[in-house]
Formats: sequence, C-alpha cells, structure tokens
Amino acid sequence: MWDGGWPPMRQPGFSTCWSATPTSLKPSLIPTTTGCTKWHGEYPGKLLTGMAQCYRMRRDPATREAGDELVRRFQAVQGEDGYLGPWSHENRLDGDKDKWDTWGIYHCVYGLYQWYRVTGSQAALETALRAADQVYRHFIAGGRPFVGQNWVEMNFAISHAFALLYQETGEPRYREAAAYIVDREWKMPYDDYFSKSVIACDWLDAGLAGVPFYRTNQPRWEAQHTLMTLAPLYEITGDDRYYRAFENLWQSIVRFDRHNFGGFGTGEGAEGKPFTGGSETCNTVAWMAWTTEYLKLSRNPAAADELELSNFNAAWGSLIGDVWYTYMNVMSGERILAPDILGPAGFEGGTEISCCQTNGARGISQVAEWAVLTGDGSLYLNYYGPCDAQARTPGGSRLGIRQETSYPAQGRIAITLSLDQPERFPLHLRIPGWSEKTALSVNGEPVERPLPGRYVVLDRQWREGDRIDLELDMTLHYLEGEEECAGKWSIYRGPLLLARSWKKEDPPAPGSLTLTKEELAGLERVEDPALLLRVRTAKGTELVSYCDAWEKGKLYETWFPIV
Repeated sequence: MWDGGWPPMRQPGFSTCWSATPTSLKPSLIPTTTGCTKWHGEYPGKLLTGMAQCYRMRRDPATREAGDELVRRFQAVQGEDGYLGPWSHENRLDGDKDKWDTWGIYHCVYGLYQWYRVTGSQAALETALRAADQVYRHFIAGGRPFVGQNWVEMNFAISHAFALLYQETGEPRYREAAAYIVDREWKMPYDDYFSKSVIACDWLDAGLAGVPFYRTNQPRWEAQHTLMTLAPLYEITGDDRYYRAFENLWQSIVRFDRHNFGGFGTGEGAEGKPFTGGSETCNTVAWMAWTTEYLKLSRNPAAADELELSNFNAAWGSLIGDVWYTYMNVMSGERILAPDILGPAGFEGGTEISCCQTNGARGISQVAEWAVLTGDGSLYLNYYGPCDAQARTPGGSRLGIRQETSYPAQGRIAITLSLDQPERFPLHLRIPGWSEKTALSVNGEPVERPLPGRYVVLDRQWREGDRIDLELDMTLHYLEGEEECAGKWSIYRGPLLLARSWKKEDPPAPGSLTLTKEELAGLERVEDPALLLRVRTAKGTELVSYCDAWEKGKLYETWFPIV
C-alpha cells in the first residue's frame, strides 16, 4: 500500500473535475437519448477511479468525502435492474449500436471496485456487482453477442471488470464471462466502424504469434483496457497463453509505439510511429495501467522504468496548471487545455468535463499502484522521490519507507526503514536502465556496484532505523530519432526528458536549436522550486523538464540536432 506524499510542487489535480459534478454529473447518468456522446457514460467512472488512487496515495478527508458522495450518486441513478449508464431502455447496450455503452459501464464498475478496494465501501461493491450482473444477464445469459454493439474494442473491456470481480467474490459467472469474451468473442467477426469492413479483434492469437499491437486488427488505445483482462485471467487459470500474449503485446508497444516522453500511440491508437505527433492523455493513462499490471505479474524492472518515464513526463506533462489536463500530449509543439478541444464532447451543462479531464488524475496517481510491491516473500521498491510510504513486510508487519531526496532533479536518495519488529526478507531496489554507475550502501557499508536495468536484492535482517543510501547516475543519456526525427536526439537527465520552449511571437533563430556535445557536457542545474528541473548549457541555453515546458502562448521542442 502506498500512503505517501505528492512531490511538493505537484497536486492531484481532480478538484476542478469534482467541483463541476454537482450540476453536471446528474444529467450524464439520467437515461436519455439526447445530450450524450458515444462515450458519455465513462466520465463518472474515470473520475471515481482517479479519486480512489488519490485516496490511496494520500488519505485526504476531502477526497474520501467526495468519493463517498459520488458512490451515493451512482446508487441514486442506478436502474432497478442494475443498469448504470446514460441511455434510455430502448437504446441502451445493443439497442443503439453507434455508442460505447458497455464501455461506460466498465469504467463505472471499475471505479466502484477501486473505491471499495481502497475504502472497504460495501455500497460501492454492491453497486458494481448489480451493474455487472445486469450486463451478464443481457449478454451472456441472454445469448446476445457483445460484437452486436459494434465498437467492440471499447465494449469488450467489461471482461476486465468481470475477471476482477471473480477474484474478489469467487462467483463463477464472472470468470465464465471474462473467459468467454477473450476466448470466443475476440475471434468473432463484426462490422468495424473505422475500416468499414468485417474483422475480428483476436488479440490473443495475434499476441501469441508475436504480431505487434499496431498490426492487430484493432489497435486503438481503448483496447488496452480490454487486454488488461489477460492479467487476472492468467492469475485465475494459470493458462500460460494469457501471460505470453500479454507480455508480447506489451513489449511490442515499447518497441514500436511508445513516444520519447512515455506516452502511448499516435493520436488515439497504435500506428507503429513513435516519432510522429503525440498521444491523448487517455492513451497514457491506459498504457500506465496496462504496464502496472504487467509489472505486477512479471516483476520485470524494465516495466518499472517505463512507468517512471511515463509518470514524470507523460502523466505530469498532461497536467496544465494545477487542475487542467490536455487532450493531446505532443513531443514538440503546443499543449492545449482539453476543454478547448473537447468542449463539444463534454458534459451536458458544462464543457469542463471531458474524457481526458476526468481521467488525468488516474495517470498521475497511478504511482500508488506500483511504487511498492510485495509478493513471493519479497518487497520491491520501484518508485524514487520524496515521500513516506506505508507497506507490509512479507511477514505481515507494518513497514514504513521514508525517502529523503530531491529526485528526479538529483540522484541521491536516502531511504530509512521503520519496522515494528526485526524481520528478514529480500528487498529489491530498482536500478534504472539509464543509471550506468550506481553507488549503494546499507548502514554505511558499501554494496557491490549494482547493474543497470536490474533489481539489486538486499536479503538481510531488517531493523528499525536501517538506512539505505542510493546514488543514481544522472549523466545525460540520449534517444536517437528515426523517420521524421532522423538526425536528431532526445536528451534525458535521469528519467526526465528535457525540452526547450519559446514564445510563439519570438521563435528561435535558425540553427539555434542545434546543440553541441561540449556545451551539454557543461550542463548545470538552475534552482527553480516551481519546476521539476531547469538546466543551463555552457552557452547559456536553458532546458526544462518536459512536463514543465508548457506555458500558455509557448511552443516547445524535444528533438535536437547535436553536433
């Protein structure tokens, strides 16, 4: 469990969304045929998921009050048969095929499930089960195929909720429904909206065959939520097919569709073009959620590296100011408030609520799900940054983990443990793949230099006050561009992507974006408490952390010619 603080310069960023809901949430859930977009039902579910993770991160009473209030509103508008969505009876589910009704139900069920997991709210769990049961009766028991809805890459996501609810309740029908969708309906042909042709998703066989995600029949970002079903199905059944497909598809995204700032996909899906454009905030949130599930299963430190990259760059970069989020996060160019782009697809009665605006807090608070992991008699520390975390030892005792550091601005991290009683267990410390020279000591005793891209395992009797000193290598490292970015490099200091910004009316002079190895060798940090990182080259050129490159009226660049 994570119970730490936020980086001091950052806030959760869901308060504006919630403050808008007293007038705008109710119209979104009242069954209607007007005033809705295809994905309207997802908004309150995404909002509650972000609240749950924010509350897991920081036990703020105001967050608890807001989440409980949102659960009460779910209960108030839920149909007698359990239906939880914005559509009239004749148009819900597969009545009107040009919508994402089951997709919206999935997000509502998932949000309720997460709120229950964090707070123990029985009201949230009961509301989630009623909604899931209604979907089960309509489709599984009713003999109706999910592919009858069209937009199945979204609507299939309910399988993930079914699998999680089985793990929570042991109810066989939920396991049956999840496996049925993955093993049978993924292979069923349907009329695809985008290609205007008859296709089948069949991500399972594609993943087993090593087909990259962008080359599957349906590589939109929403499919990542559907693919997350494979993780709990593997845990439930032990069927290795689910794990191998899950892992292969995940690795293909890292190779072909992960941008330099840690965002997934180009536009709203995977195109195999990581050097073009940018990705939607919702893309990034889904990618981080998927990667978190992969990390929990695999304990692959590369997944934790990816989460760190996405966290400090894509997730924080999606936040504009204190409470607003961007729709499209781009490698180079301009970030714009989501309401300015998605206003027409926002809430009835207000444009401030949109898919990305309600989802952004989940991306930032996703760290609560992967910072500290336990399992197999071990503890894994994946996140570095100033915080206090509360966890449990493999033996079940309380464990406090305090980190004193200015990371990611600097590489020195002092970790102090607090335990109720001494206990021996392996503590796995993540050594990022970019940290070529890492120094490590325990209670002042040096540890043999750890290898980059690995966990270093400290297996010992841990006691109250034990201290671990870790110094990561903050030497600059680079990503070479290809295709549109050929001949250019992205520059990283630790996990932070560096960017240069300028006012629209004052563009940089021709050739001024070219940097030399000599001036980069003299890079100096400039103290700026408002930013994660500001640095200055030997020639006086200032670069900032990617997430801080945004400022209204400014453009930025993350790819540079280096000579």
